[in-house]
Amino acid sequence: MKKRYKILIGIVLLLGATRIYLPYVVTDYVNKILKEIPGYTGSITDVDLQLYKGAYSIDSLEILKADSSIYVPFFSSHRIDLSVQWSALFEGSIVGEIDLINPELYFVASNDTSQAQYGEDVDWTKPIKELIPLKINRLEVHEGTIYFKNFDNEPKIDLYLTELELKATNLTNATSENKSLPSELTASGYSIGGGQLNVSGGLNILKKIPDVDIDMNFEGVDLTALNDFLKVYAKMDAEKGTFNLYSEIVIDDGQLTGYVKPLIRDLELVSWQDDKNQPLQLIWESVAGVVLEIFENQKKDQLATKVPMKGDLSNPKTKVFPAIWNILSNAFVQAFKKSTDDTLDFEQKEDR
Repeated sequence: MKKRYKILIGIVLLLGATRIYLPYVVTDYVNKILKEIPGYTGSITDVDLQLYKGAYSIDSLEILKADSSIYVPFFSSHRIDLSVQWSALFEGSIVGEIDLINPELYFVASNDTSQAQYGEDVDWTKPIKELIPLKINRLEVHEGTIYFKNFDNEPKIDLYLTELELKATNLTNATSENKSLPSELTASGYSIGGGQLNVSGGLNILKKIPDVDIDMNFEGVDLTALNDFLKVYAKMDAEKGTFNLYSEIVIDDGQLTGYVKPLIRDLELVSWQDDKNQPLQLIWESVAGVVLEIFENQKKDQLATKVPMKGDLSNPKTKVFPAIWNILSNAFVQAFKKSTDDTLDFEQKEDR
């Protein structure tokens, strides 16, 4: 009896010691993974294990670009919750889910390309797979922020999208839905200048080049809040105006089609009182204002450009962002209604 009692005490002590030291072991493991990201380095402060839930939380994660003088991290998050998605077990699938709490993502432009920060040359799925060895079926972002900064110019550029809420579900088709686009995506947020973003659509990320059918509305941005950006990139500033953006994007078997429709309403570029001491700036803004007036829909007092998008993303040498930028260069100017056309649909194919 005494022997059994000692064995029981030993088991209890072993479990207690494991519970105490395991978080330190996991913290070291996570920090090792973050330091091995090519071109970047990262760290966390702590982990919180919930073994009975099959879950753990990462506290205060930060990823920075290595060998860089950039003042901000590439990515940080107050907390990341990683766990088994128990609801999917009823469908016979063992998959995971991730919740990002207060994440921040920083894109940085620079005249020195080595100091630019976009994160496009890293396969970010690799460290995620090492942190959670299950396929991710649900991803949510809560109170996130995305920044675009440029520290090289004067004035410095500081744009942001805040209060970002994002939800992507059924990413691995764990519920076995017989759809070409089994995953659902929704996102919303607020920008500098009071703009509101709403995104919705369907995905199939199980393919090498994911199939996508996305609608986006970005409305109500006060143009004067973008003046630092306009001064650097367009050599002008706005005295008045509201910026809106509408888009539909479809990617089907690597073929991209869609459009982007920026809409500016009640635009005023010239303020004689404010600019009279800057004659060159005043001349440039006056010329720009005349050109914009030519293309303005006078009845609706709005300036509109519809940019069609079409391209082949299936070429392995194709870089998606440069390809889309080249597609955007084929813009044409016309007046249009203030809404998405709802003209693009993802065609479900019988052989899928």
